[in-house]
This record gives sequence, structure tokens and C-alpha cells, in this order.
Amino acid sequence: MKKLWLLLLGAFAVLTLHSAPCVVVSGDTPGEKSAAALLREYLGKITNGTYEVKVNGVTPVIFRIMISPELADKPDAWSISSQGRVVTLSGNNERGTVYAVSHLLEDFCGVFFFTPYEEYVPSHEVLELPALSATGQPYFIYRHIYRGNTRKPDNGRFAALRILNNDNTGEIRGEYGGSYAFGPPRFVHTMWSYVPEEKYFADHPEYFALVNNSRRAGRESQLCFSNPDLPEVIYNQLVNYIAQGDRSAAGRRIPRPLLYDISINDNWNFCRCEACTALAERHGYSGALLHLLNAVARKLKVSHPDIRITTLAYNFTIEAPKDIVAEDNIIIRLCPRMNQAASIMAEENRGFREQLINWSKVCKNLFIWDYAVTYIKGGTGMPFASELYYGERYRFYADNMVRGIMWEHPFEPEADMYELKFYLETKLMEDPYADAAALMERFMRAYYGAAAPEILAARRALDAARAASGAYIRFMSPPQELQYATVAQLRNIQSCFDRAESAVAGDALLLSRVRRARKGIDRVCVFRALPPVFSSNTGDRSTYFDRELALQALARLKESWLPHLERYDRKAEYIAAAQHEISQYEMVLAGTVRAASKFAGMTFYDFTAAMFQNHDLAAITLVSDPESEAGFAVKITVSANPGMYEPPFVMGFRDRVAKTTVNVKVENFPQENGYHWYRLGVFTLPKAADIFLSRSWGVKLHLSNFPESRPLEFWVSIKFAGAAFREGDTAESAIYIDRVVAVLMEKIK
Repeated sequence: MKKLWLLLLGAFAVLTLHSAPCVVVSGDTPGEKSAAALLREYLGKITNGTYEVKVNGVTPVIFRIMISPELADKPDAWSISSQGRVVTLSGNNERGTVYAVSHLLEDFCGVFFFTPYEEYVPSHEVLELPALSATGQPYFIYRHIYRGNTRKPDNGRFAALRILNNDNTGEIRGEYGGSYAFGPPRFVHTMWSYVPEEKYFADHPEYFALVNNSRRAGRESQLCFSNPDLPEVIYNQLVNYIAQGDRSAAGRRIPRPLLYDISINDNWNFCRCEACTALAERHGYSGALLHLLNAVARKLKVSHPDIRITTLAYNFTIEAPKDIVAEDNIIIRLCPRMNQAASIMAEENRGFREQLINWSKVCKNLFIWDYAVTYIKGGTGMPFASELYYGERYRFYADNMVRGIMWEHPFEPEADMYELKFYLETKLMEDPYADAAALMERFMRAYYGAAAPEILAARRALDAARAASGAYIRFMSPPQELQYATVAQLRNIQSCFDRAESAVAGDALLLSRVRRARKGIDRVCVFRALPPVFSSNTGDRSTYFDRELALQALARLKESWLPHLERYDRKAEYIAAAQHEISQYEMVLAGTVRAASKFAGMTFYDFTAAMFQNHDLAAITLVSDPESEAGFAVKITVSANPGMYEPPFVMGFRDRVAKTTVNVKVENFPQENGYHWYRLGVFTLPKAADIFLSRSWGVKLHLSNFPESRPLEFWVSIKFAGAAFREGDTAESAIYIDRVVAVLMEKIK
């Protein structure tokens, strides 16, 4: 090794950049070469192309980048040390060399990697560094943020610079050290792939779950965990997947995947056969799952000792098992069901804490599948200050044997305080015992400048409003559940942002960042303009809605929201979605909604079109309509997608928990002008439901955790126009839907 580095250092004249006194040399692996290229790039930016660097007053400086055998037993470890004019940046592996460069740049050079689109690089005529000595190893062995399809496709560069070892399930490419990755078929909800319906169901229906006295296969079902043949079937398929994963990795020159997922499908249709029921009674449903997977894991331990099986503690397997433990080569990924907006130590999160502690007693390898998002359309990006509790959350994980963390944190273009939360998530994955408050203040000063103190005050005020209301924010919370602040509290929060904007008024970049931080609370203020849902809430709304606050917020959104979206690859899609939301608020603020006269004297819930989700922006728009008592409606233009919107018209009710659907088909259309009421049916709302208002599900009303347990009769108000629906009608063929009403059955005579 010493002779190799003497040869590399002898290449000084060849590798010197622009005849400057600084040189960077590296080993030959893709990761080492990329680490060297990153260092050259940023040294050039810092010194404005001169590469003038001193270390402890000494120049010229030679940076050498290498995989170090001294770190061989420390996965993803890194080291920075200087001796005379030589600075050595080493890693346990290729990723580790990139980590060493990242830490040199951020910890000693003052570089900040804010986002894939934004960074801060200081400028120096001569970069002067002290004598260097620093080492580190990330605390968690698995560090992954799932960013979805809104991430910048950079081959994992930003993720590696933020010390992650997985990005979007394997998107850290070989040049940045590769990922601690999953092999095929995918990284979650895979059980149906191991025992495919088309291969096994005809001859072996007993392999599949017994539900409602019949065997069911496919993604909407589960396997029969007690079946004695399945461990061999699953093991054989797993070995095939491992071979596929190895071939693919070799072809792409990346580390071979070491994680293979065998987890439950995304439903509650577990097996009710006699043997599975007995297993569940003895061990719990998670224990029944381990009964199956342990048998697979024992065979795998012999044939592939370095491979790990991952599975989920989720839905019916979320509680830890009884009288059974996971084999050492099984990784349990626990999915928190908790109030994301509150401290993990809060009373309302006691249940999740107990689940985690119980799991830590029965498995050697416990990972967390965490959530930093609300998924319901319209709720995504509405604010809650979870970042204030990240420190407690990570410390609790570390104290209770958690060894890996994945954050599900997609939808960056619309997310709440994405930059700050992402920074804290990555920093605390490295060191869960770091001072989270100090990290937060450091980032905010760097990113928001003089506006930072007021933004922090706004976030604390937002959290105080959440705590005072007792709001419980889950990863499937609809926008209504994020309306916890009173008007007075919103005014206070907005005054903090007013002062934040004033503090950076002369700096266009900082002002744009403040506006992005403010976007969530602005959306809350204008969302409050939507008509009240319950029919009795038609009186004084002053404690809920401030029109002036809403108009000011809408003006800021129109000015600042769309320009920010220009940075993204899929900007046309994001801009269209933002424009649609803005049009909803403009429509509502411009008029007055009248009550549905058909239900006068009844008690009902009233959902106007402004509350519908639009999943087909090419065909569906919100329009003003004087014929509607609501004053506006969603318009479905048939010609935009005739296959989906030509007659017959289909709507329905979807129970998202039971996975059942009730369809209503309309084939005879009234020839009279105007809106007509159509009965959808009587339903008792489950925990989550969709009312879809087209055959394509392009427009729907989502109801989640709705505070009504009594039966409701649902009605939909629709107007059909054009020759597709009415004889001789020369208007454009279109469907207009202005509201859904749910009437309390006990009030119907």
C-alpha cells in the first residue's frame, strides 16, 4: 500500500490542477474516483479556480483519497487526517471515501449541501485549514430517505453527500459507492411475488389465505402462514431472486444487494384457517408470520449467510409476537402508528413506544419505517412542526436497539419545511445523540439568514397551536385534520412570517426561501375559506376563518408558489396541480355557497366540489357555474378522454379498509337542464373511504377518520350536458358535479 501511494504522489505533475499548489489523488475504484472529483470540484469553487490551499500553514497540499484497511471492521466509517502537507481522506468502503470528502467540505470548509438544487459554498482567495484529525461512523447501519419521483435524478450524489446509504431504494449508483440495497422483486409488500397466483392457485389453493370461507390469492390477499409446504416454495423463489440481484449488480458495477424483502401485502386479509388461527392465538399474528419466515431464514443462513430477509411490522402484524423470536438474519421493519406532530414521549404515543420496546426484545435487527408526510391529496404539505421533536425520536430509537431507519419523505415540491426536516433526518441518522436544537438553529441561520429567528418562532407557535388543540396527525391525515390553529393563532404565526420577510426584504434568494417556508401556513389560511362541511356550521365563522388573512395568503401563493416549481424536472405537472389548488381558493373566495335546498330541514354533511380531489388535470377543472347552488362545480370534459367519460356514467363508494367497492351506474340521463340528485347508497363510514365520481376515479372525495359513526345516505348532484347525454344538445359534452351530501339516516322521515 505504501509503495502504491508513493507512486500516486509521484504523479503530482500530471495531476496538478491548473499548475496550482493543490493536488488530489485517489485509488482506482469508482467511489474513490468520484470522491476525488467531488473534492476537486468544490476546492475549485471555494478558491475561485486557483486551488490555493494551506493546511496548518503548509502549502502545497496533497489530498489523497483511499479505502483504508484500518477501517475494515467499521461499515461506512470515514477518517480525515493531515500529516505535513498530506491530507488523507479514507473510508471503510467506497461510500466512506465520499463521506470523508463531505465532512471535510462541510465541517472544515464551510460548505452547506442544502438540497440537490441549493448549496452554499464560501469564497476564499486562499483556503486555510487547521491541522486535521476527525473520524466518524454513522450510528445506524441503514440510512434511507424515500423521496419518490419528485427527487432530482442525480445518481445518488446528494444522498451520498448527506451520508445516506440508500436513496429511493437503490438509486445511489456505483460512482458514489452504491447502496445498502434491496434485491428483487422490490423492497416492500412482496409476498404475492414469492407465491404467484398464476403459478400456484389452481393446484394449491391451500397456499393462500382463507378469507370469508374461501381461499383468496394475489395482492389483495395474504398467504397461509401455517402451510408446511410454503417455506420451501418461498426459499426456492428467494434463491432465484438472489441470483437475479447478483447478476444485475455485477452488470451495473455496484455492490450486490444484501436485503431481500418478504413482507405482507398491503391489506388486512390474513388467513382465518384453523391452523393459522391457532398460531395467531399462541404467538399473535406477527408470530404466525415469523413461524413461516423463520423456517425460510434457517435455510438461508446455511446457503447465503450474508443475506438478510426484511419483513414488516405493519397492519395486523404490528404488535410484537409472543413466545417466538425472529431468526438473526431477519430484519423487522416497524411502521410507526403515532402522532407525527408530537413528541415520541407524549402520552398519545405511548402505544407505539411499547410496540417498539416489545419488538426490541424479540429481534436482533430492528429497523424503523418512518413517515414525514401526509398522503391524502390536499393535506400533503400542510404544516406541522414535527422537526421540533426529531431529537427525542432518534434518541428513543437508539436507546431501544433500532439499527436502521427509512423515512418516507416524498413530495418535495409541496412538502412542509422539506429542507430543514431532510437535513435533520440525515444528521440524526449519523448521530442520534447530537444536539438536534443546535443542528436546527445552524441550518436555519445558514438557509434563512436574518429571517431564521422569526421562522423558528413561527414553527414553535404552530406547534403550540397543535398541542393546545390536541390534534393527532397521521400519515394519512386529510387536510381537515391539519386545521387545528385558531384564527388568532394563525394571525400570530403570520405576523412572525411578516417580520421574517422584512428581515430579508433586500435579498431575493432568502426572501424566496422564506416564502417557501410560509407556503404551508398560507395554504391553511386559504383552505379555511372552503365552505363548512356540517350543515349546522353556517353561522358565525369568525373563530375559524379570516377573509383578509386568506386573501393575503392567496396573493402570496399566486406570486411565489409557481416560480419555485420551475426547478423540478416534472415542473409542468407540479405547476398544473398548484394552479388547480389556487383556482379552488379563488373560486370560493369570489362567491357565496348556498345550502342544498333538497335537504332543507334535515341534518347533513355537505361536501362541495372545492373539496374534491382531482387526479386528471387534463380533463377535469373547477369552474364557476351559476346553475349550481354551490356556485361552482368540477367539469369533466368528455372529449379529453372519451374511453373513460363517455356514457354510462359510473360512480361509487370504496371502503379502503375492507377493500370493497359499491358501484352505481347511470345510463338514462335527464333531458331537463340543470343539476339532478343521484342516490349513491347508505354507508357507515369506515376509517378511510373514497367516493369516486367517474369511472376513471379521476375525481373523488376522500373521507378519512371522519367523526361520524352513524349510517349516512349519500347523494351526488350532477349536471350532464352535450350530445353524449342529451338529444339535440349542441353544448360541449361534459359532466358537472357540484357537491356530495351525506344525510343522517335517523333524520330521514
